[in-house]
Amino acid sequence: MSDYERIRLVILGGAGVGKSCIIKRFLMNTYTDKYRSTIEDLYNREYDLGHMTLKVDILDTAGDMQFPAMRRLCIATAHAFLLVYAVTSAPSFDCIKQCFEEIREQRGDYQDIPIVVAGNKLDLTSTHREVRIEDVSEWVYCELPKLRFVENLMISWALLPRSWSD
Repeated sequence: MSDYERIRLVILGGAGVGKSCIIKRFLMNTYTDKYRSTIEDLYNREYDLGHMTLKVDILDTAGDMQFPAMRRLCIATAHAFLLVYAVTSAPSFDCIKQCFEEIREQRGDYQDIPIVVAGNKLDLTSTHREVRIEDVSEWVYCELPKLRFVENLMISWALLPRSWSD
């Protein structure tokens, strides 16, 4: 039996920002514009890295605060975070700021945890944009210099080696 490592990636963000769509596009290369509220979905994938197998659990969380105990548990058990906001919604950016505060409060090791901030719904900015990239960059720089920010996640994932995104 080969060696393996398991990691848990937790996706946090407000309701309707596209967390589930990002996950399904990445894992299954599918997309739907029909909205279905998520309570919590767990996706598992294994990636053969040659010298080991990487087992990834991707936790798709609820976009609202109806389940605070579940949210605390997923923050406590995460190895990495993807904080998603919609560039068309200023309140969704405020929501990821709150998510980050929860991570900071619950995890003493938050500075060592990989955290990516992702702006979604970039395709809708020709008609409507509420979150300026400068505001996000400033917040990321001030809060945690190790934090990473990407606005076009689908293009960024397309640049991953094929063995990771198959």
